[in-house]
Amino acid sequence: MPLRPLRLVAGGVAGLFLAALLPACSPVGTAVGVAATTINLATQERGLVTGVDDNLTWVTINERLLRHDQYLFQKVSLQVHEGRVLLTGFVQKPEDKQLATELAWQPSGVREVRNEIKIGRSLDLGDYSEDAWLIQRLRLKLMADRQVRANNFSIDCIRSTVYLTGIAQNDVERQRVIDHARDIAYVRQVVSYVRLVSDPLPPVPATKPYPNPPPGPAKKKAVEQPVVAATVDRLPSSPAASAPGQPAPAQPALVEKTASAEVPLLPRSTQPATSQSVPVTLP
Repeated sequence: MPLRPLRLVAGGVAGLFLAALLPACSPVGTAVGVAATTINLATQERGLVTGVDDNLTWVTINERLLRHDQYLFQKVSLQVHEGRVLLTGFVQKPEDKQLATELAWQPSGVREVRNEIKIGRSLDLGDYSEDAWLIQRLRLKLMADRQVRANNFSIDCIRSTVYLTGIAQNDVERQRVIDHARDIAYVRQVVSYVRLVSDPLPPVPATKPYPNPPPGPAKKKAVEQPVVAATVDRLPSSPAASAPGQPAPAQPALVEKTASAEVPLLPRSTQPATSQSVPVTLP
């Protein structure tokens, strides 16, 4: 096909751009990661270019979740396959579930959003460990089955519920993938969004259900405390030094003005002594 080399070149450039976003320990590690990602995407049924677009959409949605609310970024997991987004995880409020759906619709190229987020207790370390073990078990079973193209399927597991997305060549292959998942111990449920290669993809909607991005989290405004000012007459400027032998002039008393009466305030120098001063003899 004449367009295939051009698509491969475009996909390779997009793959390099995506790999530049990923951390690497060394240039050799970066090159190996780019090569592995490119080969994996090129051998999938969706194709290299579509696979790169899905990865970019995945990065964009995660970036929006993190920028909007770190809680959603930590609690919501997602898969993107041919522009079809699958959201999974556990959140505390229905509002968070709705917010994740609105954010997932924002990137261009999204065809549909399936929201499988549940309301309930957040995942703990035990849940994460068991889910990762189940994903690995299923991936190994698919790779060992010669009648299944394992790299055409994406797997996620949330609290022992397996979620499948991808492309199957026929009903037999799709059913084998589902049966492999059901045969694994401790798997509670299998939810499949695998489509057949002959099934048409849903079109990208001309008008998105949520065209405008959701508003950011509200920030609390600082409450200004009222300032109560007290009116106090200022002392006059310090008088001139008195002549030697003459007593210093008396300081005028401070007067605090109140609504009821004027209460004189004596200066500190005129307060009566409470005890006699005792001379101290220094050694």
